[in-house]
Amino acid sequence: MNFSRLSFPFFAATLLLSTPFVHGEDRNIFQAILGANAGSSGSSKTTTRAKRVEIDLTKQQLKAYEGNRVVLKTNISSGRTGNTPTGNFKAGPYKSAEHYSSLYHNAPMPWSVQITGHIFIHGFTEVPPYPASKGCVRIPLTGRNPAKRLFNWIDVGTPIRIFY
Repeated sequence: MNFSRLSFPFFAATLLLSTPFVHGEDRNIFQAILGANAGSSGSSKTTTRAKRVEIDLTKQQLKAYEGNRVVLKTNISSGRTGNTPTGNFKAGPYKSAEHYSSLYHNAPMPWSVQITGHIFIHGFTEVPPYPASKGCVRIPLTGRNPAKRLFNWIDVGTPIRIFY
């Protein structure tokens, strides 16, 4: 395949759009430059991969998917004594990079995504491999900062399934 110097940047940008790492304003800019179907298979329909989050309370593990592809996998620490609800939820409506608990002494809850009521997925400094929270799903702020990565990736309305 022979690419001219002008077509290669468009090809590279199209490839970037097919990854989960280009989102928000960056994705909008790429799509404005390349056209509405940028990142699609070339057909007239734009292809989308459904996002979803699965939280396994037995394994103390969270996985984020786009279609069948795992885009994020991290350890968690859920609510002790069964305080984390199970079932099917949707992310939000509340989502905040800098949230503070209204129940527990204004405790910081960075990179918060509401699951239901006062139950959130949020970053925490200590995430032991066992249930330790009061009900929220703690994810690490350390290493590659999966809390921030999930926050940036997840959309309000993304399905969340919590199960044993």
